[in-house]
This record gives sequence, structure tokens and C-alpha cells, in this order.
Amino acid sequence: MSSDPNKIVNLAFVCLDWRLHPQVEEYFTKSGDGCDACVTAGSVKGLIDESTRDFLLEQISISLELHNCRKVILTMHADCGAYGGTSSFDGPAAENDHHKRILDEASAIVAGKFPELTVEKYIIGMEKIDKDWKIDPQRIS
Repeated sequence: MSSDPNKIVNLAFVCLDWRLHPQVEEYFTKSGDGCDACVTAGSVKGLIDESTRDFLLEQISISLELHNCRKVILTMHADCGAYGGTSSFDGPAAENDHHKRILDEASAIVAGKFPELTVEKYIIGMEKIDKDWKIDPQRIS
């Protein structure tokens, strides 16, 4: 049971890429909601892979049971090394299309196992400004 049953908690699947952190956590908590994080290389890549899927679905179960999770946030980001980086695609549109397909597949897996949870999908753009990386999460339908 949640340590604070009145707190809204979401679970965000996020890539371990250092360029995203801590900005991505700040973005997904700016509404005041709590945010559990499942941080793995390629973010949702493990949900697609049948050999690791059960472990990641268990993380959702744990967040649901212990923190009363109400939403699962699935993210992918530009230039993700787990997918070969930006250079592996024939331009930004092809990269975005790939990420959308992966997010759709992961979303269907989560929704099929946890129909009571809301699922949101984001593609996170990144830009280096001076010495810092800035993120630009865009929600997709």
C-alpha cells in the first residue's frame, strides 16, 4: 500500500542516457504528481523483447501495488544508442516513425496487462545548447 494513498503517482519508462537526467524527472513531476522511474537502455525496448518483458511488467505491478500508480508513461528519445542512434535512420522522420511504432507496440502490451492504467507516449527531442543538453518531450497519440 502506498505511503501516501492520496498522492498521484505515475511510472515513467525512461532510457538510461545521461543526457536526459535529471530534466526528464523534473518534466514528469512538474504537475506535482509523484513519479516512479523504470530506467533501462532503450527505455521500452525491454517491453518489446519477450525475454525481458515479464521483468518490466513486474515493475508496473510493484508501482501499482506499493505506490498506487495510476499512469504509465512510455518514452523514447532522439539519438538513442540502444537503437543505433540517429545515424541508423534515413533522417528525422524515419527515426520518429520507428519510435512511434515501438511506443505503440509497448503501449498495447501495457494496456493489455493493465487495462485499469492510463498509458501516455512521448518522444523526447534533445538539443545541445552550450555545454548542456535540453530536452523537448512531445506527447504523441
